[in-house]
Amino acid sequence: MSEITVDIAQFIVSVPEAKIKESVQNTQYPAALLFLLNHFAKQLVSQLAQEASVDTSMAEPVGIATATIFAAPEFRFNGISLIDLVWAKYHKVCPVLFGISGPESTSAGKQRVGWLNGIDAKEHVDRMRGFGAGFASITLRDFSKSVNSNPAPNHLFWTSLARILNTPPNERVSTQYVVTYNMLEHSVPRFVGFYGSAAITALKKATGDFPANGVRNAEGKLNSRATILMTLPSTWEKSLGFTL
Repeated sequence: MSEITVDIAQFIVSVPEAKIKESVQNTQYPAALLFLLNHFAKQLVSQLAQEASVDTSMAEPVGIATATIFAAPEFRFNGISLIDLVWAKYHKVCPVLFGISGPESTSAGKQRVGWLNGIDAKEHVDRMRGFGAGFASITLRDFSKSVNSNPAPNHLFWTSLARILNTPPNERVSTQYVVTYNMLEHSVPRFVGFYGSAAITALKKATGDFPANGVRNAEGKLNSRATILMTLPSTWEKSLGFTL
């Protein structure tokens, strides 16, 4: 349905608008298709919040569907994937993946790291579980045997993990620990497969220095979510035979 069109350049962040308009004279894109892709992006985020928050294995089919749709040549514009529609939603619901942090002791700080108004701590943690697992599922896909290019390159996973791990110790919060745990819990084979020894170094930092050197309470105890993150190596050893 190409009767109604929109300027697609304003919906793409990964490629500068000026560069897009340099390469093509006409940046019009079918409005109906854009609407459907945007609706799909909203639904996949909702699916992660509802189902993957309960069972993180449910993030895998969502990741496959996301990669499949946004890799399809017929849905791209001049070869550019419209997966930025997904990242726009992700930026709103899981800001810590984009290097945003804030004190969870204040309402403004909570809002900065993705807390919804009117939900309790358990509901927030559940949502972040789904989003962490979902992000890993989307960004750690192997396109080496596909004729299509990967719309969510693996370096996005590395970049987001680095943003979190490089947070100053006095600014580390529960949401970051929860997201990191669920990014990594089921991702070791793929992460190490893509990045080798560099991934192992990152895993050691994510489960060691990052949680161990975070904020402690008045009694000197670590955040409970940080403590849980530090248990991941023993989980990997039992389930995968993988030792850091």
